[in-house]
Formats: sequence, C-alpha cells, structure tokens
Amino acid sequence: MTDEMLKDLEKRWRKSVLPLAVLAVLGKSPTHGYGLAVALREVLGAAIPEGTLYPLLSSFERDGLTVADWTLPESGPARKTYSLTDEGRRALADAGAQWALMSHNLGKLLS
Repeated sequence: MTDEMLKDLEKRWRKSVLPLAVLAVLGKSPTHGYGLAVALREVLGAAIPEGTLYPLLSSFERDGLTVADWTLPESGPARKTYSLTDEGRRALADAGAQWALMSHNLGKLLS
C-alpha cells in the first residue's frame, strides 16, 4: 500500500468517527467551536475543516443532542459554546458502547 493510499484510508476513518469524537469531547465539558477543533485535532491527528465541523454541530443541535449558548469571556468576543443535552449524553453512551464492541470485534478480525 502506498503512503497516499494509507493517507486516504486515514482520512476516511477520521470522517467516519468524527460524530462520535465530537460527542466525546463535548461529554468532557462544554466548549466553543475553536476549542472543539483543537481537541479533535489532538485526538484524530488532523485538522477538521470548519465546513465539516459546524454543519455537524448544527445537525446535533437540530436532533436535540446539543445546545449552543453564547458566552462572554473576560476578554475577547462572545463565543458560541456547545454542550450535550441529556439526549446527547445518552447518544454518547450508546454510541460509545457500540464503538467498543465494533473495535473489539475488528481487533479479533485483524489478529
């Protein structure tokens, strides 16, 4: 497999786990979009484009998984801060359990 092919696979993996990763980051604490992007870059190893992240956040809000509130930091402009709703916490727990099972089964398949 070439480096280019591996990079393409990694890009596909990141895109597919992005919804779960966003829920997991927000499950730790409410955060604004930039903070979320930084945390995701650390976890996923690549920057997530705004054109991908913000539509996902909007869909979570529409589905009742998150809420967004404007916060006023001590300095700087107001920021839209995202947090999980109770439904979002349930979705995170359910999706996390499914991920763990799939990861376990895939690990068995690969060994």
